[in-house]
Amino acid sequence: MKKVFFLGKTVLIYKINAKDMETLDETLEALKGVKVGEFRDAKRIPIGFGAEFIKAAFTVPEKDDKVVEELTKEINAIELVEDAEMVEMTLL
Repeated sequence: MKKVFFLGKTVLIYKINAKDMETLDETLEALKGVKVGEFRDAKRIPIGFGAEFIKAAFTVPEKDDKVVEELTKEINAIELVEDAEMVEMTLL
C-alpha cells in the first residue's frame, strides 16, 4: 500500500490600514486580486471615531517558507494600502 502525504494549507490573517478611510471598499476589492496565496475573506473592523482597518485572511501552501514574506510585500505594494502586518497564522 502506498502512503500518500497531503500538503496542508496555512491561513494568514493580516491587519491592513488603508491610506484613506474613504477608499476602504476599493482597498477590499484590490486585496481580492493578490497573486501570492488565495484571498479567503475580509472584514472592516471599527477602531473608533469613524476609523476602521481591514482584517483579511489568505491561504498559502503550508511548506513554503518564503510565501509569508512575498504575500506581505504584495499587500503592502497595493496603491491603496498604507501598511499591512500579519497578526495570526494557523493551519487549515
